[in-house]
Formats: sequence, structure tokens, C-alpha cells
Amino acid sequence: MPMKSKILLITFLASLFALMSGRSAAQQRPKLVEVWCGGDDGLTIRLRDAIEHAFSISPDFQMSSGKVTGTLLVTIPTNVGWKRVGKKTRVLYKIDLSVAGGQNLGERTGACWDDDLQSCSKSIVKDSRDAVHEGKDHPR
Repeated sequence: MPMKSKILLITFLASLFALMSGRSAAQQRPKLVEVWCGGDDGLTIRLRDAIEHAFSISPDFQMSSGKVTGTLLVTIPTNVGWKRVGKKTRVLYKIDLSVAGGQNLGERTGACWDDDLQSCSKSIVKDSRDAVHEGKDHPR
């Protein structure tokens, strides 16, 4: 193999290694998150619990408390809405996303069935991850 090709290959591999190292370092520092709830009915509390569980098992987030500056705050401001559809209950939620000590990241809305709150919580974790990466208000 010619010397120039070897140098290019080594440079490429070094760049690839640096890129992969940067990604793993970012993955090792999950974003602090707190879930706050202004509602107090049973359905809202169940959704809050599902959201907290989803964040606690996400590699991108670490549960926190005390509103440490820079922590993502996920707030259910009021009781969730709901409507009966046949024999099932459709949950309609709104969450506010912000960063403690700073930026408002907007609100997100969604819906799921009351017997599948994990679906809502997975969407909320994804929306939160996207909002953190965007770092700006991105209303839906």
C-alpha cells in the first residue's frame, strides 16, 4: 500500500475514533430531568408515574430534584383531559418543557388510551429529547 494511502487511512481511522469517542462521552452524561404535576386526579397521577418511569429507564436522562440549573423540567400543568370512546378512555395531555434557571422549550400535546399510558410517556420522552437537542421553542 502506498504511503499516501496509509496516511489517509490512518487519518480516517483517527477521525472515526474521535467521533465515536465524542458520542460515547455524550451518552455517558444523561440530561437531568424532573417531572412536575399540577393536576391531582387519579388519571393525571398515573400519567405522571408512567412519565417518571419512562425517564428513569431512558439512557438519555437521569431523574433529579431541586431544580438544579440546567435541569429539564417536564410539567403537567393541570389535570389531563379525557373522553370516552366506546368502552375505552382516551387521555389527552399537555406538557410544558423548560430548563431550570432559563429557557422555555414550549409545550407538547398528545393522546393515548388510559390502559396504555406507556405510549404517552414514550412520546413525552422522545419530545423531551428532541427539545433538548433543538434547544429552542418548537411548538407543535
